[in-house]
Amino acid sequence: MRGLHAPHPTRERAAVTEATEPTEKKVKYTRVPSAIQFPYTDMSDAIAVADGLLKGGGVPMSRDQLAAAMALAPGGGGFAKKLSTAGMFGVLDVTAGKYQLTELGFEIVDSGREQDAKAKAFLNVELYKRTYEEFRGKLLPTRPHGLEAAFISFGVSPKNVKDARRAFEKSARMAGFFPSSTEDRLVLPFGAGTTVHNLSTADVDTGSPEIGRPKLSTAPPAPTPSKALEYELVDLLKLDGIGEAESEAIWTLVRFLTARKKDG
Repeated sequence: MRGLHAPHPTRERAAVTEATEPTEKKVKYTRVPSAIQFPYTDMSDAIAVADGLLKGGGVPMSRDQLAAAMALAPGGGGFAKKLSTAGMFGVLDVTAGKYQLTELGFEIVDSGREQDAKAKAFLNVELYKRTYEEFRGKLLPTRPHGLEAAFISFGVSPKNVKDARRAFEKSARMAGFFPSSTEDRLVLPFGAGTTVHNLSTADVDTGSPEIGRPKLSTAPPAPTPSKALEYELVDLLKLDGIGEAESEAIWTLVRFLTARKKDG
């Protein structure tokens, strides 16, 4: 009979499939807050805030005044991030609605004290301090995935772990915690003022002499009779005027001597 058509077998099967198979649901990502403190931007933003405050006279400033000194919009997200970053690094304080430099903030914009200040500021960040303490004297996990996995175990949200890692790497570089081009371990900077000038040879881990385990003590080291040559070299690091190039050369000799001893 005209006007009547038999059902198309392919369409019929498709209709049955759609009716019987469950509809796939899209999985929504649940935003989980991080359980450890870290900045989304690196140390350069903290220094920029300190520079802005110094530019304004180094006196307490309102939000509008500080934003103007930094040529930023006071209500902008970029300005808010910089303020948060500066607070985490410990260079900025807020009292009665006024932003002001901390003692560390004044140090970090002082060319004579900035290296020591950068090292202190780096360890002010909870995540960075945890990472330094966890891997002190050890190789860092492979990057990016190994280090990101470690950060997640420390409490960083998986949603934010990439930003946390990038900011960490840039900040560690600025603070001098990567002494070699491989950037495979964190080392407390040896040019960082009183933080390292009081190291004694007893504070050095002889199993990894290139790393060391510094104790931040202000007491002078006790004299040690008949020191091995590598320990005498380590003592040179306590002298004023030792820069990065000299430190690297000294540690190269220490590593060489230690390796010779291990080889008999």
